[in-house]
Amino acid sequence: MKIKKALLLSLRIGLGSAAAVFLAEFLQLESPTAAGTITLLTLLTTRRQTIQLIVHRFLTFFGTIGLCVVILPLASSQLVSFAMVLFFIVAMCELCQVQNTLSVNALIATHLSITHGFNARMIINEFWLLCIGVFIAYVLNMFQDYRGMEKDLNDKVLHTETVFSHLLLEVVRYMEEMPEHTEIWSAMGEMEAELFGYVNDALHFQENRLPVRDCWHAHYFAMREQQLTVVHALHYQLRQIRSMPEQSVIIREFIQELATAVPGRTVPQEQTKMLEEIFRHMSRQPLPRIRQEFESRAILYHVLYDLKSYLKYKQDFVSALSDEQLREFAAVKVV
Repeated sequence: MKIKKALLLSLRIGLGSAAAVFLAEFLQLESPTAAGTITLLTLLTTRRQTIQLIVHRFLTFFGTIGLCVVILPLASSQLVSFAMVLFFIVAMCELCQVQNTLSVNALIATHLSITHGFNARMIINEFWLLCIGVFIAYVLNMFQDYRGMEKDLNDKVLHTETVFSHLLLEVVRYMEEMPEHTEIWSAMGEMEAELFGYVNDALHFQENRLPVRDCWHAHYFAMREQQLTVVHALHYQLRQIRSMPEQSVIIREFIQELATAVPGRTVPQEQTKMLEEIFRHMSRQPLPRIRQEFESRAILYHVLYDLKSYLKYKQDFVSALSDEQLREFAAVKVV
């Protein structure tokens, strides 16, 4: 998918920039390559960002022209006038928080102050270069591999669930065998890095939808990030136990049940009821007789509260989904 996205972006930029230069040359505009540059810089955004950027480009264009009208006649040296204009353009973009328009405005200022000279004909020339660049970028940015991006995110959902099941089973194995060395730490680190990228991919997918709609994928991966923090914490606590007490058996079985239920598409009501029953079971146990057993039981109680948070994150995520999002989420399954 990364290769496909890179190839599609390269194709859009190549075709779009070439088309912009060709159209500018056809209209006999000066500096036609600037239209291709504007197209390139505008294409490096999502659909929603493209529309916002086009609006900002036109607004700051008139600001740049206004600065040129006021400043350029003040200095006889082209270099001095260019430096002065660029100073105020940067200040304008920074104060208005439209830094992504700076490159094009600097390009326009360069043409007006150094390359050609400042007159009405050149202002119209720069305006048409801007129109050509943003128009072609807008048209090409409407062509997105929407289905491909959605399928890729769904595949990442399934991969995440496979990894989470494995991590929980590794916790179960640790409670059974208590090995000295385990690979669960490195696996959690890899999953954390992957989830960070998945969230960015989901937000990119969301920004490319018109009209823009809230993407459940982004919330899903954020929920898994929270759950991964819980798994990390409970495994760390379990490693503080020198000898697993007998009460750990029921918790181990419950974690194994959670590993099986990772792909669930509904609110984890059954698991929540099971956890409540485990809390009641633990409260009926006789008090520990030695210090080590007391410390181990206390850690197990912390683990139970971690598991409660683990389920709460999933419950909050599913409960917040709209009916349409819930149907989309339920449709994600291994074929």
